[in-house]
Amino acid sequence: MYSRCRPIHPLFLSLAAAATFLSPCPAQEVASLDLTKVEARLDLRRPQPTSPGPHGGAQETRLCFDKTHNAGGLRTTLLSLDRTHYQVGDEPRFEVIVENAGSAPIKVPFSPHLADLQPQDPAQEFGYYELQIELWIEAGEQWSANGGGGATLYGADDHANTMVTLHPGEWVRVIAKGHFHLEDYPLQLSLAGNPVDQVNAQASLFRAKTLITPTQSATSIQEVCMAKTQGQSTPIELSIP
Repeated sequence: MYSRCRPIHPLFLSLAAAATFLSPCPAQEVASLDLTKVEARLDLRRPQPTSPGPHGGAQETRLCFDKTHNAGGLRTTLLSLDRTHYQVGDEPRFEVIVENAGSAPIKVPFSPHLADLQPQDPAQEFGYYELQIELWIEAGEQWSANGGGGATLYGADDHANTMVTLHPGEWVRVIAKGHFHLEDYPLQLSLAGNPVDQVNAQASLFRAKTLITPTQSATSIQEVCMAKTQGQSTPIELSIP
């Protein structure tokens, strides 16, 4: 038993192939994480000291200022806040998506547990990635500052389930808590008649290395150059108690 098929006209095949080529691939969410329901493991182990003494630490962060050699593109969109009226000191519950807005796949860290990335030997230097998500507060077009707090995710290629690959158009969703604060200059601007009236979100990718000794710790963080864009700002009212 067999079926008979009519011959397909070459023009039909050409049109179908063109339609397939021109049709955009549907964007999709590949992972989500609610940090408000997770107790992050962040405390790192320290080698046993040979004698008691004070502990110290240092961290160096180097931002990317070379915008001509981007490793990809990230678009961060603030989807929602738990309310619209806040006071300085409040901890807003927010939801964001971080999307690959570039043309090639990129890997982003997606674990809240930095301590899980530390080697068994606490004296061994280890490297990892950080995805820092920040809430930026704005006063119209007058000024903006990263005064909303945010969240940090961690990951390393040699630790399973801590990195997520985003193909172009794919995104991850994160729910977290921030912390509204005003430093000296934004506080002065706000009191001078330019109060905070909207908030936005921004994500940045970093490479990091940490070395811990019995008495000291040192962390070096280098931003991975990315073309960063943000979604539309969300209106809020932020009062000063």
